[in-house]
Amino acid sequence: MFCLVKRPVALVFSALMLSSALCAGAELQERTIRTYESYRANAEKRFFSRQHTPDAPQSAGIIGRPADEDGIVSIAGGLIHHWIGICFIPGLKLQTAIDVSRNYDAYPSIYKEIMTSRVLTHDADKYRVLIRLKDGEAGVSAVLDVRSTVRYMFIDNAHAFTVSNSEEIREVQRAGTPDEVFLPAGRDSGYLWRADVFTSFAQTADGLYVETETLGLSRGFPPMLGWLIGPIARRLGRKSVVWSLQQFEAASVAAAARGQ
Repeated sequence: MFCLVKRPVALVFSALMLSSALCAGAELQERTIRTYESYRANAEKRFFSRQHTPDAPQSAGIIGRPADEDGIVSIAGGLIHHWIGICFIPGLKLQTAIDVSRNYDAYPSIYKEIMTSRVLTHDADKYRVLIRLKDGEAGVSAVLDVRSTVRYMFIDNAHAFTVSNSEEIREVQRAGTPDEVFLPAGRDSGYLWRADVFTSFAQTADGLYVETETLGLSRGFPPMLGWLIGPIARRLGRKSVVWSLQQFEAASVAAAARGQ
């Protein structure tokens, strides 16, 4: 997921919530899966082909912007939410950021949307993780269990990538109670069906440059209400990617201050 990679979902989760706010159940279609997977593959290819090291000295701050169109791309049977977040953290070292990223047990204390987080398996630089998310933007609340594979790729001492791909997302009803229920994957409220995050880290003399690209697949907007929900979802999508980076930055700066 996301150091950035641990919450691939949380980066777009708030925007996705609104696309189901006024509808009941939804079902993920095979044609929607195929379209999303093709889109994801092309986005990942473009991500790795472009330069991620800044050309000029960076100032502190976080930028969130659409990665394609206006951040939400309509496809048959659903919506793709695609955003980019950019952050420069003065004085931060790459290893500190990676350590924070890999500390999955600490995620609930770093990211407000994460209820629980644990590593299922770990093999060298590949992790399988299970994260339970809860969000409640715009009066809508949902709990999701997201199982993802996260890969870490170290180019050299100053550059690294992480790629997080969701394996399965299950919506949880009555979460935390003895009778909690997992809805069938792809047959639920349609808050979030797929989540992928690509992140690059580039060490500079002055600090660490972080760029993260998030993709999520949700159901479409309710008929006749896209004009109302769309602008709200886009504002929340931008806000979500920025807020995620802010939380990661705070955790990384704190870790650096502790000498970790």
